[in-house]
Amino acid sequence: MRGVFVFWSVLVVVAAVRVMLSLDIAVPDIGRCAGQVVQGLGTIVTEPERRENGQVFVIEAQEWSPVLDLLAGTSTCPAGIFVRIKVPLYPRMTYGDAVSFQGKISKPFNFRSDTGREFDYEGYLAKDDVFYEIKSGAVEYRESGKTGLRSTLFAFKRGFVRNLEKVLGEPHSALASGLLVGEKSALGSELIDDFRVAGLIHIVVLSGYNITIVADVLRRLLGFLPRVWGICAGGVGIALFGTLVGGGATVVRSCCMSAVALGADLARRDYSVYRGMFFAGLLMIIQNPRILFHDPSFQLSFMATFGLVALSQPIEDRLGFITEKGGIRGIVASSLATQIFVSPYIVYMMGSVSVVGFVSNILVLPFVPLTMLLVFLTGMFGFILPPVSIALGWVTHVLLSYELMIVEYSADIPYASIDFPLFSGWVVAGIYVVYGVGIFFLEKGKR
Repeated sequence: MRGVFVFWSVLVVVAAVRVMLSLDIAVPDIGRCAGQVVQGLGTIVTEPERRENGQVFVIEAQEWSPVLDLLAGTSTCPAGIFVRIKVPLYPRMTYGDAVSFQGKISKPFNFRSDTGREFDYEGYLAKDDVFYEIKSGAVEYRESGKTGLRSTLFAFKRGFVRNLEKVLGEPHSALASGLLVGEKSALGSELIDDFRVAGLIHIVVLSGYNITIVADVLRRLLGFLPRVWGICAGGVGIALFGTLVGGGATVVRSCCMSAVALGADLARRDYSVYRGMFFAGLLMIIQNPRILFHDPSFQLSFMATFGLVALSQPIEDRLGFITEKGGIRGIVASSLATQIFVSPYIVYMMGSVSVVGFVSNILVLPFVPLTMLLVFLTGMFGFILPPVSIALGWVTHVLLSYELMIVEYSADIPYASIDFPLFSGWVVAGIYVVYGVGIFFLEKGKR
């Protein structure tokens, strides 16, 4: 017990120190380049995010200067600065490309919604060391830069998505890509808003739910291997998948928890979801302490997981009148648990909450695992046997059409989403204090 106490104490102290040291964010000085139209060379260091009206990515700027200084043959800007840039949709860029770029450099600023809620956009970018942006720029491909595992995985992902686009068409291929690899950009802003109103946005942003399905499938597929080899191969598979889909906060948290569970299985020890969750969280905070305050996906991911672990079983125990066939009772309990726990924070942060989300989740979630399997097979056979991919695509298209239909009908229901005026964060804190007391007594009752 003493060793366990020391282990957790060290993790907590290191995480706390890292958070305290990160509170004072030092913005790098770019001298005369600030506020100027700049031109230079750099490397794309994030996978481009494609939208309806352009593509967005981060460039590590190397040789760059204000255009006026270039004409005069004078100063250059500091090298190694990360710049977020938005450019036209074509030509399409990829991770690792060496490019030349041009545009007006500026500092990001926070913005407010119609309800008066402020989004900490500066902090959100600063968590990844991005302090400058070009809102409308131009890039020109020069050569392929970075190589290695990450570039290879991203190239495979692009090919996989292209296979889905050929067979399924839009918006079905966009939903399929969102379900399996988190590529939701082709859905369009209007349909993404429908997913939010319907309470189903989590299935197209690669939530922990999707990662859990992937981990379970890997475990079943590798079941024929000897125990140790199967566990190790499963861990490698989860790590590769996390890298493939971009490694966002939700993905990293889910992959870390899956890795801890595999480690416990390897050591033949009992796995505590609570311990796995907090261990993953502490590791992530130690690696990047800014996500604690500036990454909504990190915050919501842990809230949803905590609510699922703490409330799902107690709620399910009280739903005896609902059938267990097809896992319906478990889905209802899970949906209620996560919505109860995350709704106060979502309302505070976004100003609205889905009223129909509970029903739409029950109608859609039972079909998500089968849909993901068929999407995977459709995309993979596109590389080796396109006719089989086309045949599978017909079945996949039916399931995706059903899910899209539920989203559209749910979003069209009057008052499907309720808006709330701006209120104090202390109200939210009070609600979670009440939740904490309730969960404490629930756990005490279990013991």
